[in-house]
Amino acid sequence: MSRTQKIIGSAVVLILVVGGGLAWWLGFLTDPPEEANIAAATEAVAAGSDGAPADSAPLDNIDGSWSVVANEDGTFVGYRINEVLSTIGDFTVVARTREVTGTLEAQGTTITAVSISAQMTTITTDNGARDNAMRSQALETDLFPEATFVLTAPIDIGAIPAEGETVSVTANGDLTVHGVTKAVQFPIQASVAAGSLVVVGQLDVALADFDITPPSAPIVSSVEDVAILEMSLVFSR
Repeated sequence: MSRTQKIIGSAVVLILVVGGGLAWWLGFLTDPPEEANIAAATEAVAAGSDGAPADSAPLDNIDGSWSVVANEDGTFVGYRINEVLSTIGDFTVVARTREVTGTLEAQGTTITAVSISAQMTTITTDNGARDNAMRSQALETDLFPEATFVLTAPIDIGAIPAEGETVSVTANGDLTVHGVTKAVQFPIQASVAAGSLVVVGQLDVALADFDITPPSAPIVSSVEDVAILEMSLVFSR
C-alpha cells in the first residue's frame, strides 16, 4: 500500500469514528424511549413496585385530594423533538424528568382543580453534553427552573372508569414553560389502576410561543420548531 493510500485510509477511518461519535452524542445510534401512553403507564402501576400485581379494592369514587407520586415508569414530564444531523440523518431526541409534583381535586365525576410542577433542572436525554446545552441555551433553567400546568376549567369525566378502561378528555389550562404562560387545550387519557389515578397526555408545542431557541451545534443541520410535550402522572389519594 502506498503512502497516499495509507493517508486516505486513515482519513476515512477518522471520519467514521468522529461521525459515529457525534451521532452517538446526539442520540442517533440509540433507540428513543417509547412515547407516553396510557396502557404502559397503567400496566406499570398495576404491577406494583416489586413487579408483583398490586392488591387494592376497585375505586367507587374519586372524591377528595390526590397527589402525584413517584413511579419508575408511570410518572414523568418531558418532550420529544426531531433533529437533523448533517450527512447522517434525522432522529428523535427524548428528554424527561421524574421530579414532578402536583395535586388534583375531584368531586363526583368532576375534576375541579389540577396543579402540576416539573423540575426542568433535572430533565435529561441520553447524553450529558446535550443536556447541558439544552438547559443553558434553550430552557435557561437557571432562570426558569420549573414548568407548570394549572387547570382553568373543570373536567367532567362522565363516569369513573373501571379497571382497564380509559377515558379521553381535554384539560383546559395555563401552561408555563421558560417563563412564558399560554392557555392550552391538553388532550389527556385517564384510567384507574391499583387504587391510583393514571393520567397521560401529549401536546404539540411551538418553541417560538415560549421564546425558546434550540441549542446550536456545528453537526446539527436543523431542529424542528415544534416539540411534543409529554406527561405521564400517577396520582394517589
